[in-house]
Amino acid sequence: MTIAAIWLEDGSLWCAADTRLVGGKNDITTSDLAAKIYTIPLSITALDPNPQIDAAGTGPRQPHYWTQYGFVYAGAALPASQTAINASTILQNLVRPGGRANPPKFEEIGSFMCRLARRFMQDRISFGADGLFQAAVFGWCPYESRYKIAFIDGRVDAGSFRVELTYPSRPVNEADPWLVLGSGTKKFYEALETYRKNEHTITRRIPRRVIDLMVSEGGDQTVGGATSIGAAHPNGFQLYWAAEPVVKGQPQARRVFNGLDLDTEVGTIGDYFVGGCGIA
Repeated sequence: MTIAAIWLEDGSLWCAADTRLVGGKNDITTSDLAAKIYTIPLSITALDPNPQIDAAGTGPRQPHYWTQYGFVYAGAALPASQTAINASTILQNLVRPGGRANPPKFEEIGSFMCRLARRFMQDRISFGADGLFQAAVFGWCPYESRYKIAFIDGRVDAGSFRVELTYPSRPVNEADPWLVLGSGTKKFYEALETYRKNEHTITRRIPRRVIDLMVSEGGDQTVGGATSIGAAHPNGFQLYWAAEPVVKGQPQARRVFNGLDLDTEVGTIGDYFVGGCGIA
C-alpha cells in the first residue's frame, strides 16, 4: 500500500506520498523508487470547419484548452499506474466536431477516471491477482473556480467487487488533510497529532513533514523510500523535487525526485539537466 495525503495550503492543493511498493501476504518490499503521483494533462481540440484533409480524413485539430490534474494512488501498483498512463494519453486527445466548446466538467473527468480504474482493476483480478487500489484525481475546477477531489475506492464487500466514486468535502480548517489514502492512514493521523503537539518551528506543509517522518522512521513496513510531492494550482499541476541534506545537519543538499538523485543518478541529457521546481 502506501501513505498519501492531499491538503490545501497557500492557494495550492498539495499532495505527498511515499515511494515504497510491497507485495505478498507479508508485505515484502519490492521497490523504494515507485512513482505514485502522476500529472494528468487535459487537451481539448475542435475540428477545423474548413480543414485541409489529412491522411485520416479528419483535418487538423486546433487545440483551444489545456490544463493538468493531479493523480495519486494507494494499493495495487500495476492497475493504478495503467489507469494514470492511459488517462494521460486519452485526455490529451479529446476532440469534437464543430467549433470550440467548453471542456469537460471536473465530475466528468472524475467519472471517466473511475471507469478506467474499474477496467484495470477487473483485468488484474481476472488473473487471480490483487487488483484493488484507491486513487484521487484532484485540481482546479474552471466552472466553479475552486479545487475539487474525486476519490476512487476499489473494494470487495461480502465477496462482491465494486468501485465507488465520491467527492470529499473540503475540511473546515485550511492545511488539515482533505483526503488521506493507504494502509498507513491510522499511523499518519497519530503522527500528525504528535507533530502538532511537539513541533512549533516548522509549521508549513505539515502533512508532507509527517510523511517524511513516517518514511525515515520506518514504523510501518509498507511506507518507505522517499517522499514525492506535487501541487495543483488554477493553471495546472506541478511535480516537485525535494532538497534533502547529503549529511543531516549540513548545508549541502541533493535533489531527489521519486527517490532518484537528479544530479548523480539521472545526470545530464545531452547538454541539458533536469530543472523544474524544488522544495525544501
